[in-house]
Amino acid sequence: MADYDAAALKFLHDRRDELFEFTRALVAIPSVNPPGDERAVAQAVVQRLNELGLPDVEVKAKTPERPNVFCRLRGTGGGPTLMLSGHLDTKPIGDRSRWLTDPLKPEIIDGKLYGLGVGDMKAAVAAMVYAAAALRATAAPLKGDLLLAFTADEEAGSAFGADYLVEERLAQADAAILGEPCGIHREWEYLCLLSRGNCCFRIKVWGTQMHSSISDILPSVNASVKMAYVLWRMQRDLPGRIRYTPHPLCPQGVTLNVGVMVSGGVFFGVYPGYAEFACDLRTLPGMTQQGVRQDIEAFLDDLRREDPDLKAELSFEPLPLGWIEPSEMPADHPLTAALQWAAGRVFGACPPLGCIPGTTDAPKFQFGLGIPTVPAFGPGRLPLAHSPNEHIDVNSPLQAAQVYALSALKYLG
Repeated sequence: MADYDAAALKFLHDRRDELFEFTRALVAIPSVNPPGDERAVAQAVVQRLNELGLPDVEVKAKTPERPNVFCRLRGTGGGPTLMLSGHLDTKPIGDRSRWLTDPLKPEIIDGKLYGLGVGDMKAAVAAMVYAAAALRATAAPLKGDLLLAFTADEEAGSAFGADYLVEERLAQADAAILGEPCGIHREWEYLCLLSRGNCCFRIKVWGTQMHSSISDILPSVNASVKMAYVLWRMQRDLPGRIRYTPHPLCPQGVTLNVGVMVSGGVFFGVYPGYAEFACDLRTLPGMTQQGVRQDIEAFLDDLRREDPDLKAELSFEPLPLGWIEPSEMPADHPLTAALQWAAGRVFGACPPLGCIPGTTDAPKFQFGLGIPTVPAFGPGRLPLAHSPNEHIDVNSPLQAAQVYALSALKYLG
């Protein structure tokens, strides 16, 4: 396949400017979620797929304003199907005054391309489109199919995207790659095989609601003060009490974020009778919601024994926020080997295997459709995603397209 590898790389090198401008064009198309409307960016992707002569392009949507784009490049038969997937939506812009540039007018500054969603993950979407075009142009006799699946709604829960694909069985593949940003301190830092799960819950605390002028005359319990004490103790003590099995790809273990939202009280003059705070827990394989519940309840029981006036209750968020499974791509999977080989060709050495600390659509594909999924191998850095001044290196779209094309040739050939 060496000749086809060289031909694919030449195709992409010759079109690097075209790929880069397509990345910029996608960034310039608003697809913020919420509120959520991917029609314009989906149409741009469909148009470019058609211009590149890629076959079997389809749009499927649960509602018209939330389209998912599919494209299948068919092999000769008898081989596996590889799915390349990315989401078309972005987080909202937020505070524009904190951006160095207009977030919807991508600009180059010091070798970096700035723009909303450029790393999360429109550069990866553009790269996947051109990787498929490179395979078509080489006419390599691939046994398996290459499936592109560009989804809606990932940034707000995936109900119209990955969940819809699962419900309708719209995507079938033997393995998948998500082009989520895989770097923390630098781009292309890890080949992420592990995606941590997430467990979101609230601690609800009750006190005595009454006229605040008599709080020092009659027996009273300030729910906000009790809540603050529970929050502080949870921050200090609970992380060491959450049971999990250490994982070599995630040396930091689990991450507990206490007080991601806090509320309580009614108004001035009203002694607070209710307060609550919300938490999220980033989980590892082997953990269960029931196990987490047991650990938190044991912690609260200890606090109640210390303070008989404490009335506190644990409440998990409705699914999926209440429990998103962690997922893992096997290190010995043929696609992992293909990606390691391709990354070695492009970067000179493959990045080490690692973990994306957040959640992705990987568990939806892996557990909902039975597709082993690489949760993150794409341009960008996670700390820049969802942040002002999101940017990537100007070379990243080409590098991503090269990695996706070479790994597809290796895996499908």
